[in-house]
Amino acid sequence: MLADIVKIHCLSHRANFPMSRTSRIVVCKEGAEEHVLCNNFPSAGLWIYCCNCQTFISWETGHTDVSVKECPFCLSSLNARLYACDHCAITMLDFDDQTLRKHHTVLSWGMPQPACPGCHQFPSSTPKIHFCQPLQSNLATARPSCPFCNIDLEDLAMDGVKTITARLDAALAEAQARTRDAEERRRLAEETARKEIELRVQAERKADEIEKKVTHELIQPQTELFDPALVINQFTDQSAGESEEIDPTNTTKSLDQTVTVAKKNMVSIALYAAIATALFLAFIMLVITMIRLY
Repeated sequence: MLADIVKIHCLSHRANFPMSRTSRIVVCKEGAEEHVLCNNFPSAGLWIYCCNCQTFISWETGHTDVSVKECPFCLSSLNARLYACDHCAITMLDFDDQTLRKHHTVLSWGMPQPACPGCHQFPSSTPKIHFCQPLQSNLATARPSCPFCNIDLEDLAMDGVKTITARLDAALAEAQARTRDAEERRRLAEETARKEIELRVQAERKADEIEKKVTHELIQPQTELFDPALVINQFTDQSAGESEEIDPTNTTKSLDQTVTVAKKNMVSIALYAAIATALFLAFIMLVITMIRLY
């Protein structure tokens, strides 16, 4: 017989009283006059069932001093979850409490377990969760519209699908754009590296050509100019043309001095050529650096 008794809570009088589950008419006898809470329980009216205290609360939307975030009877308030049955007028309200042995619960994704405590039926479809403005809380239901805010959940679901599709399309477009940018940056990097290699090869070739040209045009003529053989022949010719006798010791000293001066001139010319080549290579590296920065 105890299984047929349910607990009723009247918000108007803050009164609790038992009632037989088979009774369809719910009457509150508190106060000066008794008043009817429902003529067809649990199919009519607005009822909140607290899973923690197993109490059916006759809900009135006009009460601003109560909230579904806290049960007005047992004062449970930890992590409220709501499910509105699509077969009767019962809305399940469940809170976290590991110490209680509950007969009914609401899962985190909105499904009642094991079923609705009023009509004992399962939802006809997967419950859809939305934010209910009058309750200021998320509510799951398989109804086409919310019993508290009357929002059309079918349109809301379609809008949600469209929103998700739009977000996915936007994310895909952004990913494609990033891929294109990455490919373009990679192509530009490869092109820059290729041009840099070509410029470096051209600079090295040009440096080799300049070095060869400087060596050929500057060092070789001076070498021919100060050729010891030519100097010896010149001194020999002069010696043959002169009638008076020339001292061999003085002639040898003059020849050694001339050869020494010629060697010094050759070293100086080679040093100048090396400096000119180094300056040209530095100029080429400066040009390459400017191209990289650009």
